[in-house]
Formats: sequence, C-alpha cells, structure tokens
Amino acid sequence: MKTTVKSINISGPFQLPGMSRPHAPGVFELQFDEEPIDVTWEAYHTTMTMFLSSDGLIEAWPISKEEFERTLAPLIVA
Repeated sequence: MKTTVKSINISGPFQLPGMSRPHAPGVFELQFDEEPIDVTWEAYHTTMTMFLSSDGLIEAWPISKEEFERTLAPLIVA
C-alpha cells in the first residue's frame, strides 16, 4: 500500500456527509491510500481520509473523490 499525505487550506465552512453541522475553515491533512488491485495490469484502489481538528480532538473522516470534488475542491486555497 502507498500512502500520501497532503495539506489543504479550506477557505470557508464545509459540511461532509455524516456531520451534524458545518466545520470551520482551516488547514487540514488529506491522506490518500493506494492499494494495488490483483489484476494482470497495474491498477490501484484509492481511498481518501480527511483529518479534522476541533476542540483539541482529531477525527478521521473518509471521503470519496466525488464528495471531495463537490464539497471541498471549490473551497481550497492554492
């Protein structure tokens, strides 16, 4: 398995599926895990996890690529 971690800066409040209320903007870590798929060509299954900090706690939230693009990508500051 290959793991990549990227810091992202989100400019506005956002709400992921399962959250009871929007989360405040800030800098967060987004972890990509790529696991090889057992086929005759090179292929990977990718999962994403976003690490959110709030009130001194860190929570891991799984997020799909589609949800990331719909919810978070428009709010990312380069």
